[in-house]
Amino acid sequence: VSSMILAAWFKELKFRDQPKMPALMLSLVHPLQKLLLDLLSCPDPAFPTKDLVHPYSELTRTYMKMRNEAALLHRAAVSSGLFDDILSSLSFSMETIIVDEAISFASKLLLPSESSHEDGTTERHGLEDVESSKQRLLSTAGYLKCVQ
Repeated sequence: VSSMILAAWFKELKFRDQPKMPALMLSLVHPLQKLLLDLLSCPDPAFPTKDLVHPYSELTRTYMKMRNEAALLHRAAVSSGLFDDILSSLSFSMETIIVDEAISFASKLLLPSESSHEDGTTERHGLEDVESSKQRLLSTAGYLKCVQ
């Protein structure tokens, strides 16, 4: 779509036949060419250019939501006390977590069966919090993975 718009735009400029048009076109073409090449060479589609560390503006809120859900899941897992070995091996921060790390983190938190924890409603409630947070994180991260 961008290519079609640019081609139509340059055809329109070409047929105006103004004396200063070639210089104006050249001054516009080079920065635009550099920007488009940067977009094409970007390895991660969630980030618009090589040097930018923020996702596209329309995904910023969704990334923030994913990171908040990861932090909530982390807090729920810590308070349950059942995932200390997994939590101690995390090599990323919840504030900078990326989609693949979020999916991996949530997938590692396997809940014990219900029959092994019938002794208290408080413990069961904690496990329900972990499962609920896990499902929300997987849902949001899965959406972002599809967008990528």
